[in-house]
Amino acid sequence: MNQNEVNNGERTLPVSTQEAEEKRFQLNPNPQQHYQMTITIKNAPGPLDKFESFAHYGVQNCSYILDNTPEASGHPDKHIPLQFKKIADNKYQGDFYVDAMKDEDYYGQGICKWEFWGVDAAFTATGSDKDTLFEASITEKDLQTKKIELNHLKEKYPTIEDFAGALSQGKLKKERFKPEEYFTFDIELEELK
Repeated sequence: MNQNEVNNGERTLPVSTQEAEEKRFQLNPNPQQHYQMTITIKNAPGPLDKFESFAHYGVQNCSYILDNTPEASGHPDKHIPLQFKKIADNKYQGDFYVDAMKDEDYYGQGICKWEFWGVDAAFTATGSDKDTLFEASITEKDLQTKKIELNHLKEKYPTIEDFAGALSQGKLKKERFKPEEYFTFDIELEELK
């Protein structure tokens, strides 16, 4: 065992930092599972022009020790920034690959199998750290559904007093509110051939 490995009682795991891990992982040179995501914003209380998004991938069958601390083992995890274009008023479109990451033996433990965990996306009013983050995110399960509706309370726009930078996941039960109290993200997913 060398200084870059730690024995956690079961097996020897490589020691690394999160930064080193990000550099280690490779993109799939020939991805096949291509999807397009379209987000339509309906009845927003104001502009939602600041937008950030990334595809999130992870591995469960491989692990490493983070920062030389045996109690802090981690599993490979990767975020790939996505580019969305504004294609109409209140409509954005971008694409991603489900199989964007390369399965490989990164740690000498066998092939690390990457899984698509979802697309994390959020809109804000101005991009300020105080703005509420309004999510337009999907999970791997949503690929089967093809259409997702997320609803956010208008009162959280552009920020929530005493909760700067709050996250609104869009999971409110709209039947409990009047239509004028919430706005909607309609998300459509299409597999591209």
